[in-house]
Amino acid sequence: MQLKAFKVQMYRSILDSGWVDVDDITVIVGKNESGKTALLKALHKFNPFTPDPYTLDREWPRGHRRSQSPEAVVVTVRFVFESDESKEIAQFTNDGEGPTGVEISRRYDGDYDYKFFPNDNITQDINEDITNLLNQITAGEDVSSEFEEAILEVREWATEVFESMGVEGLRENIDDYLVSLEVTVQEDTEQDRSNAERVRNILEHLSELANIEDYRKGLEELIADWIPTFIYMDDHKPFQGSAYLNNIRSRKSSNQLTEEDKTFLMMLEMAGLNFEQEHQRADSENKEQRMLDMNDASSTLTKLLASHWSQREYQIRFEADGYHMVAFVSDEVQPALVPLDERSKGFQWFFSFDSTFLYETKGTFSNAVILLDEPGLHLHAAAQRDLLLRLKEYAEGNQLIYTTHMPFLIDMERLDNILVCTESKDCGTTVTADFYAADELARFPLQAALGLSISQSLFVGAYNLVVEGVTDYWFLSTMATILRSEGRSSLDERIVVTPAGAATKAAYVATMLLGQQLNVVVLLDSDPEGERAAEGLIKKWIIKDKHVLLIGQILGRDGEATLEDMFSDDFYLQFVNDAYQRELKDLPITVDEVGECGQIVQRIESAFVARGLPLNSEKKAFNKGRVAKRLMTELPKVSLENFPEEMVENFSHLFDEINKTMPGLNDKGMSGISP
Repeated sequence: MQLKAFKVQMYRSILDSGWVDVDDITVIVGKNESGKTALLKALHKFNPFTPDPYTLDREWPRGHRRSQSPEAVVVTVRFVFESDESKEIAQFTNDGEGPTGVEISRRYDGDYDYKFFPNDNITQDINEDITNLLNQITAGEDVSSEFEEAILEVREWATEVFESMGVEGLRENIDDYLVSLEVTVQEDTEQDRSNAERVRNILEHLSELANIEDYRKGLEELIADWIPTFIYMDDHKPFQGSAYLNNIRSRKSSNQLTEEDKTFLMMLEMAGLNFEQEHQRADSENKEQRMLDMNDASSTLTKLLASHWSQREYQIRFEADGYHMVAFVSDEVQPALVPLDERSKGFQWFFSFDSTFLYETKGTFSNAVILLDEPGLHLHAAAQRDLLLRLKEYAEGNQLIYTTHMPFLIDMERLDNILVCTESKDCGTTVTADFYAADELARFPLQAALGLSISQSLFVGAYNLVVEGVTDYWFLSTMATILRSEGRSSLDERIVVTPAGAATKAAYVATMLLGQQLNVVVLLDSDPEGERAAEGLIKKWIIKDKHVLLIGQILGRDGEATLEDMFSDDFYLQFVNDAYQRELKDLPITVDEVGECGQIVQRIESAFVARGLPLNSEKKAFNKGRVAKRLMTELPKVSLENFPEEMVENFSHLFDEINKTMPGLNDKGMSGISP
């Protein structure tokens, strides 16, 4: 099962978090005391590796005592089934078509409640079906008076039991109804026999429906085994690197193990050592065998964990002297044995988490929901980048949710999976994807990350046009220069064109620029990705949608359009044929071949595929960037009078719209057309 969303209610600072959508990796940013830790801890207790029940008196939100109840739901999680799971579930349903997912709620008392979706059809309309069947228990015509009386009695009896005791009562009495029916059948009366068979089938169907609740119970038990383990970690688990077996055994016997004791026992188990056996061997005179055991255990644990720390290659070594055991770590830079607790905090965190992850997934490193609270606090910025790569590996076969307020732990390739945690006096802790609505401190990590990323590659000015990709930047810069040199309407020279890398990233880049009190206009393609960015992200983050321009609107088209559609088809195809001369083998693509409907890029792609041109690494036959480079080189060599007038008008109109839309550009009485 894959976790798609969760909701936390009435837990510490959280009254109702709202539904939190999750992906393979989900990042939750927010300032201190905003409730990030409470959110993860509540979710962890939904299905932890080691039982960790909710505590009503300690975890119920303060100031809401009158509504306190052990039956209150704390966490609701929404899972979707994998295809093989759906097939297995289908056998439990009446129509053979199982649900696609399930919402599971856990209450303070520890009980789980299941609700299937899109329809909870495991028991859907059963009561109505039973009522309809009861109404079908009739005697029929030409039956004996004894049989007719028995039929009416069975019907009244069954209806009364169902109305008073429900499905369970009906199930318990079905056999009695069948017996009372059989004894009244007059064997020499054909109508008795045929109607008895009909009513018998009805009663058997009622019995099947009455057992649906048992089917549901079986289904819930099946699903319970599929629920992933929820693994929570904030800081590294405490372990000083040495332990005394006799002291641990004493605390274990009195059920007073410390967290350090538990970590030590976990390490022994992972290394293949049995604590009780090691305790017995402490007094053994066979020192050689114990040394061999320690060496084998050291190699076992090293093999499991050492490859996960990319900073250095390390080895783990256990030493034992009587009841005293010590864990040492060495590496290629520092070959001398160093106790684990004397290594860096960053290393201890890595070591602790890898150990926990391996242990709580039973060695599989899979089917877990990993919850990390502020990982990498002890790491240098460069090491945090290494951790970010490691987190991606953790998410393979698992799902990862982590909180952070550090910009170096925000993946600039996955800005769409970031949520913001905020807290208010009236609403408590909530989680939202509406970044712009969050307060300044909550937004800071993402703004800082965006600033760090962009400052490495971009120049910005007071007036910024954010476009999707570098090809858009090439087209606009080249055409603006050409039109400006010929005295035609062009892009104002004060406007800096900034390529973001994708439509979704354009929204984040624009938000960062706005946060720096700069003026911004966003130009997007009129394709599904651009439309989603405009509707789903831009309007949330920038608020003023009038500062968002779509190519289709500029061209006056209802369908999809990109910047390549600003050129006339025949003009653009000249450069396509030039760039792909070798692949096309001197058989140029024609206007008739690409057709007239849709984006020019998609039409060329279809024509290339039809021609059998090879696909690139992105599974595309046509690379528009290749043509854009050729255009950027060759356009300045072409006289403006040789440009199609339609193309010139398209770009002039686009630049006019950008100049007119740019906030503050025309407030100072300056023309949008530079001399």
